Amino acid sequence: MDEFVDTKAELLEHIVRDWTAINTLLDGLSDSQWTDVKNPDGWTVKDHVAHLTAWHRYVIAILTGKPRHEGLGVPEAVYTPKDIDAINAAIFQQHRSEPIEQVRSEFQLTHQMLMRLIDPMADDDLMKPYRDFLPDHPDESDAPIIDTIYGDTAFHYREHQSWIEAMLA
Repeated sequence: MDEFVDTKAELLEHIVRDWTAINTLLDGLSDSQWTDVKNPDGWTVKDHVAHLTAWHRYVIAILTGKPRHEGLGVPEAVYTPKDIDAINAAIFQQHRSEPIEQVRSEFQLTHQMLMRLIDPMADDDLMKPYRDFLPDHPDESDAPIIDTIYGDTAFHYREHQSWIEAMLA
């Protein structure tokens, strides 16, 4: 990810804009478009949305002091090497059989939960290093937590929206 935001106002502006855009796309899809159209890796729209939800939960876990692997819903042994492909494959397998309405509902719910956690944060809070949110892991990144939040919300929405649009083209 090579783009970042520096303030809470910018973060919220990007999240709202990109959340609205991806939901506009998703709301216009039929159930068959959610489940029948697949990318070359075999992912459906539903799989993309379940993936985004899992990464919402990851940020929620960080902000609430819970283990990151639990937020993602993957075993610690899968998370610990930080192999993103393995983590994403585990997320994919875990959510494959979930019904569309459950995936849609959890996407909305986790977004709302995340926004409630961001709401009381000030710019200074968002500029704290990632590692400050993980006291048991002091060797973690010095990057500000705003980068993680942005990367797993606004940036992630745009990334997956472009892939979903390509699948449907």
